[in-house]
Amino acid sequence: MSDLERNRKSTYDLKILRWILGFLGKYRGYFALSLLLMIATAALEITVPYLIKVAVDDYIYPTWSKAEGGGETERMLSGLEGKSVLALVDGEFLVDFSKLSSSEKDRIERSGVEFSETKYIVVNPGEFEGDEKQEVLGIIARNASLFERTEGVAFLPHSDLDSLSKEEVSLLRSKQTKRLGTLALYVVLSVIGIFVFTSAFTYILHYSGQKIMHDMRNHTLSHILSLPQQYFDQNPVGRITTRVTNDVNAINEMYTSVLIHFIKDIIIIIGTLVIMFRMNVGLTLIIVGLTVFLTFTVSIFRMKLRLVYREIRRTIAKLNAFVAESMRGIVLLKLYGKEERNFEKFWEVNRENYRANIRQLWVYVIFRPSIEYVGIAATGIILWYGAIRVMNLDLSLGALLAFLYYVRMIFKPIQELSEKFNVFQSAVAASENLYDTLAEKPEATGSMVPATTEGTLEFRGVWFSYNEREWVLKDASFAIGPGQSAALVGITGAGKTTIVNLILKFYKPQRGEILFNGVNVEELSNEYLRSNVTAIFQDLFLFEKDVSDERDERDGPAPETQRLSSGQTQARSIEKAVRKNSKLLIMDEATSHLDAETEERIQGIIRKNAGAQTRLIITHKLSTLKNVDNVIVIHKGVVVEQGTHEKLLENESIYYTLYEFLRKTAADPDPLPSAST
Repeated sequence: MSDLERNRKSTYDLKILRWILGFLGKYRGYFALSLLLMIATAALEITVPYLIKVAVDDYIYPTWSKAEGGGETERMLSGLEGKSVLALVDGEFLVDFSKLSSSEKDRIERSGVEFSETKYIVVNPGEFEGDEKQEVLGIIARNASLFERTEGVAFLPHSDLDSLSKEEVSLLRSKQTKRLGTLALYVVLSVIGIFVFTSAFTYILHYSGQKIMHDMRNHTLSHILSLPQQYFDQNPVGRITTRVTNDVNAINEMYTSVLIHFIKDIIIIIGTLVIMFRMNVGLTLIIVGLTVFLTFTVSIFRMKLRLVYREIRRTIAKLNAFVAESMRGIVLLKLYGKEERNFEKFWEVNRENYRANIRQLWVYVIFRPSIEYVGIAATGIILWYGAIRVMNLDLSLGALLAFLYYVRMIFKPIQELSEKFNVFQSAVAASENLYDTLAEKPEATGSMVPATTEGTLEFRGVWFSYNEREWVLKDASFAIGPGQSAALVGITGAGKTTIVNLILKFYKPQRGEILFNGVNVEELSNEYLRSNVTAIFQDLFLFEKDVSDERDERDGPAPETQRLSSGQTQARSIEKAVRKNSKLLIMDEATSHLDAETEERIQGIIRKNAGAQTRLIITHKLSTLKNVDNVIVIHKGVVVEQGTHEKLLENESIYYTLYEFLRKTAADPDPLPSAST
């Protein structure tokens, strides 16, 4: 990829990110509250291992060691007195390594001070009061051979505790036990806090996620409904459905499962590294090196996953589109026995999706174990190196335990990146699809709203092509006056339905003008035009509410399985259109499925509005052709003749030939197929 292409891709990604964040703006309060709760959760999670470290070092495991004095050692350790360094006789010292800073430990290590391997327990009788103090002094006196005393405190080797009774040991270490209980309470409260805060921010996060998804879906569908007809011609129904449903869900999952948790993981990693550096720099640098290696590995797999997920989203949309179209045309599939052929096509589409998912699986299979193995290796390295430091008295046992816990906390988010990348890359691919859809320009609309509407319609030299290679209409010109009726006649593919689509502004002609009420339709408001022009097509669809609205209330609710016949659908659509009382009524083979009785009833309703409503009718029925004011004959996109029914018969041209064919096949109510162009 060139630098220019890479810069364009980065700019494109930033646009998508800004677009997604735009939906978060309305709910930034929820987002901020979730973020605060998440930060509190992360802080408590970081605190728990440190509390365990304090418990082990200060109250469970003995951390005092004896060092030989003399020379430089004596001067250095004497300077640390008062900070857990006790001076003994003969120049020896007792040192509590858990209380020393990293720099002090480094100074001691560089000085070459030798410490005994024996660990000591230090007892300060001054910490006790009343009877407890007397009992402690009595224990020390009774076991004088075990205890050594200096500066008001007594100490004995940890191994000699076995020589004391359980009650004596319990009393001597009662202060540590109480402090340990307090620490345990802090740990329990921290765990409870983690549970409460996690539950709270998870609920708020998913609640706001549902809100965002609701708004995004509304915005997407609203925009899709505003797009020009060309968009729906170029995109199958299944693909559009995927945009509104699956793609929006993928973005919501990224928001609720990745975005906030990713911020939390970053905070945990940074906070953990800060504490680890304070405990031991060398050990932490090893962890940082492994983390950098993992980050590099993750970045490589991220690029591969993104390409794979883009392909998966494409194949899912293709699969949905194929299934939707197959279900819509199931009657024709069964009628012509094409089920097996259709399944073969489905097998190919499904196979394409399967292969894309297998490619994703291979990337995932390599990615996840690689991270896990690095995490296991890191734990082993920390255990080995940390144990050496503990034995050399450079690291406390509690610090080593905390390190092992913190290593898990650092590597766990990185290990989970495989799942999060699955969600994230899926959302990125979905975001690209949605962003591209919303980048489509809505259909053009004018702003003019005439004060009066007469219902006149005129085509002036209109040229139109769907693909810019073959003209569907060629210099088409005709006019229909207010209250007149006109019929469009021509063989299948002549361009009749295209004329209707141009009137309704579904498409824009390349040349010429279409005038409604003397105004170019491109200048008219879409709302005005479509409220004054009603079109009824041969293939109709009634929404579920339209069906249930037609039932009498006494009939009760309509069953879910209710279906209307084609004739019933046409009849109800025509009745609705006539009741709308628009100035221009267009009927494109609108009565093709009606029986004679129903058609006569519908024609009666239409005749009542004669003179008040302009009508443009596409039909092959003789009864309709005889009763219109003007017949417009179109052939291969050209208006070849127009006039009254009688006048065109006298010309004995194309209309005469077509009429004779219709008359000879009058037994067939619809002798000519009327597929729309």
